[in-house]
Amino acid sequence: MFKAFQASSPQVEVDGGTVLAVSSGILVGPVARELLESCGLVNIEPDGWFSQQAWLDVYRKIHDYLGPDTLYSIGRRIPYSAEFPDEQMFDVPSALASIDVAYHNAHRNGEIGCYKYVEVGLDHYEIHCDNPYANEFDLGIITSLVERFHGRFQFDVRVKVPATNPQEDNACIFEIVRV
Repeated sequence: MFKAFQASSPQVEVDGGTVLAVSSGILVGPVARELLESCGLVNIEPDGWFSQQAWLDVYRKIHDYLGPDTLYSIGRRIPYSAEFPDEQMFDVPSALASIDVAYHNAHRNGEIGCYKYVEVGLDHYEIHCDNPYANEFDLGIITSLVERFHGRFQFDVRVKVPATNPQEDNACIFEIVRV
């Protein structure tokens, strides 16, 4: 069980490529730099490692000052800026299953949570998110991957079970269904 915007320990780190996704998600470089620097994240290099709590502090500021839609926008860009196992992704199910792999590759040094892929039925999937990132951010990642790999089919991505009290338990479930 994770609380929104709160790392499980001070030792947890996130990779620089993921941190740099803020710049492309906000689309205004100076604003992104100011937010990162205000939380102690400076000189970001893609192959560096940075405090997850500082990173989550940036997310909290984005949520509070720019709104949840900006977190959604950043999430949509994560599959293009973070390292995903591209060789394992060829359709919606394999792309959804890759989220947890990419997440674990981009974090280290402690408990970080997960993105559990569940196949409910034919063209019906769920992602069970239990991590400290805002649900809007998670929705952006999932939506982006579904759009990239849907092929000739269309899918509806929606919140099935929202986090009822993200400050105490941020877990939620997203449902992906072919329409």
